[in-house]
Amino acid sequence: MTLGYLLGAAISDPDPRHGAELYEAFPVVRRTYDEVQAWTGIPAERILTGDFAADNDHERFAFAGIRLATLAFGIHDLLADREVHPGAVGGISLGGLISSCLAGALGRRDLFELLVQEGRTPARDTTPQGAAIAFIPADEDHTQYYADPDVHLGGDFGLLVDGSRRLLMLSGTRAALDRVAAQAAPGVVSVIENQSLAVHSPLRQYASDFMAPHVAALPLSDPKLPLCSFLEQKTLTTADEVRDLFVRNKTHTMSLVHVVNELRAQGTRLAFVLGPSLPEGAIRFPFPVVHIKTPEQLTQAMTAMYEYGVGMPSTV
Repeated sequence: MTLGYLLGAAISDPDPRHGAELYEAFPVVRRTYDEVQAWTGIPAERILTGDFAADNDHERFAFAGIRLATLAFGIHDLLADREVHPGAVGGISLGGLISSCLAGALGRRDLFELLVQEGRTPARDTTPQGAAIAFIPADEDHTQYYADPDVHLGGDFGLLVDGSRRLLMLSGTRAALDRVAAQAAPGVVSVIENQSLAVHSPLRQYASDFMAPHVAALPLSDPKLPLCSFLEQKTLTTADEVRDLFVRNKTHTMSLVHVVNELRAQGTRLAFVLGPSLPEGAIRFPFPVVHIKTPEQLTQAMTAMYEYGVGMPSTV
């Protein structure tokens, strides 16, 4: 049976010092932060606290990604230090790009340099954009919520734990999202405040175009571990397939459903979520999941590994 690593998107984290307990408790995690500091020029303390005065939304978004990726790699290294290694990896959005590194398809420094470059994306047009979270009744046709040409399905997280609703992310112009929220039943659609980017939608084509030459130059190689895509349910096996993931990341729907189903197909019977990138206890998974953000959760993860008899393949 396989241990899978699962990574989410660069979502808001209510803890401004996410990863601080692990950083303070384990030298191996501190070494990871020191490496990222050397690559990006951002002090480790600022990565931990989120103390970064961004000049624009693209800088803010890129810094959030740097924070998420640093903690994810630190947790990976902490587990590897205990001879724990995944048999398959996957994630959505930035989590999928981090997973590409964990699978051996891209060096970490290359990913962080890419994130720094993303912070330099020029401003788009001034039409207000954003994203919304939608809790759609499971027996309802969810396509009606993005039938408006200015609204797009940005993300599909699957069913909630009780199976009653499907969790979606909608992206589009702010005016269109406000209309959808107003027309829906109370509490079904909530526009995310302070989110001004229509992530994972065609409205991000300008950012994808800006990053295209940098993505084309990435020194990618074939993954050494099963790498589960979030764009369709498949395992990526070649450098060209991984590059396509990077190319389409900003403009196409991210699907957690694709990732977990493919992890399941790869034999995953237990998964660790590295960092605060997916909501705890909210989403239904086809296998047990342990979130790791604190030393206590690390202990829970180690216990679960033995409880479920999950094997530990050799590292990349």
